[in-house]
Amino acid sequence: MKELPNLITLINSIKGEICYSYINKIVAIDKQYKEMEDIEGQKIIDVLRYGGYMHFQFSQDAMLVDLGPNGSFVLTEDDTYDNSIIKLETDHGNFFVVDDSKNNKEEITKIIPIWKDSTTMPQIGYDPLTKQFNYNLFCQLLVDNDTTVEKLIKNPLILSGIGNVYGDMILKKASITKKTKTSEITKAKAREIFDAIKQVLREASGNTEEEESDISEE
Repeated sequence: MKELPNLITLINSIKGEICYSYINKIVAIDKQYKEMEDIEGQKIIDVLRYGGYMHFQFSQDAMLVDLGPNGSFVLTEDDTYDNSIIKLETDHGNFFVVDDSKNNKEEITKIIPIWKDSTTMPQIGYDPLTKQFNYNLFCQLLVDNDTTVEKLIKNPLILSGIGNVYGDMILKKASITKKTKTSEITKAKAREIFDAIKQVLREASGNTEEEESDISEE
């Protein structure tokens, strides 16, 4: 999955391009996504984040996209695009989900269709840029997880959107090593790590204020 700042930048860059356009046709270039063709005719209402996923909300159903480190989106008038796995033909052009993973099965782009009232959303961690993720919660996570601080903050089922790049920046800012265990963290040091998480991600994403919530709280 892409790290949170990159995900936010990507969402901001495509929302204005595709929101409120109709999906005239969906072509599952990768046949494992054949069922996505049933979304044809719906409108793209919004693009949100759900943990490390891109959440495309349609007028009835939705889809989650995990781009992995090498996936991308392309909006073009062209009918085809190299390494694309699905094509949405919209009022604004052809919107391709592209997978450049070079057959690395551990880092491929993945699409999850979300059918209204019948699909369970996948488990995700807390979004560190929302008010839900606060200092008291972080202290509890340190107590509940007997591991290293690095593994805790980079675990997508605990905290969403922190990978190697921003995780290492957070550790450096909080002056702790990759071997530092959660059991060694004092209240004062927990505050430093918590503040580092918020500051690093805010500065990298351009989000200067905390969000009330995200889709993961629904």
